[in-house]
Amino acid sequence: MQARFAWLLGSLISASMVTGATAQPADGASPGATEEDAAAPGADPAAPGAAAAAGSPNAADPNAVQYGVAVRLRNVRVPAAVIELFVDRATGASNVGLGVELSRRKGTVELQLGLEFEHLQPEEGTFIKKGEPVPGYQADYIVSPEHTIGGKSFGWFTIEFTFLNHAPINKYLAVRYGGGAGLGILTGEIQHYDVQCNPSASNNNPEPGCRPVQLGGTASGASGPVKYDLPPVFPVVNAIVGLQIKPTDKAVINVETGIRTIPFFGISAGYLF
Repeated sequence: MQARFAWLLGSLISASMVTGATAQPADGASPGATEEDAAAPGADPAAPGAAAAAGSPNAADPNAVQYGVAVRLRNVRVPAAVIELFVDRATGASNVGLGVELSRRKGTVELQLGLEFEHLQPEEGTFIKKGEPVPGYQADYIVSPEHTIGGKSFGWFTIEFTFLNHAPINKYLAVRYGGGAGLGILTGEIQHYDVQCNPSASNNNPEPGCRPVQLGGTASGASGPVKYDLPPVFPVVNAIVGLQIKPTDKAVINVETGIRTIPFFGISAGYLF
């Protein structure tokens, strides 16, 4: 009887030890943790969820709105040959303009506000109207500012909006094109002499026969100088094409040409915020 009781007691103790070993939690796991929970601390960091969590919160968004400011330098040029499409003879103009640009860019599209001032003073010389050849008709002799009354050079201050698009070539270079419109406020004035050219003058050879005697020429009957009656405001129409260089993500250099009512070639440098 005692032997059987000892055997039964030993069996119960052995069963208890086996049950306790089976219920013992794995290292680092809570007693009620599942097998998946126990594996969580060692989960593969390359899993899709882990990769999303590890993504950089400061990654650049190519479609984020950026604002920019730039300064521009432009040469406006009107060759005499272009003006002579409308008159028989004229003088050309070549001047330098300075301006600033404020822009808003999203993706490849940019809206730009441009403010610019430049002189538009034509070169001194004879202006012959179409169908009115000299010496049979009078001509206009346009004078430079030093020969005018008051010495005022002609120019304009412009305000225009331009829509631009960019076609990237690579990370640092893009084709830039667009168009827009605005207003130009005229400053100064253009003055001229009304001259009666002497018989030696012709459309092809107006000097010195159309140059007024006040300026060392031989034209008679010169009156003036008088100014042209021009409107105070003139429309500005833009058509631009060029290249944009981005030495850094924020700095831009634009080399462009086109028409801003008159032809121009220029460069601008700016910064995006």
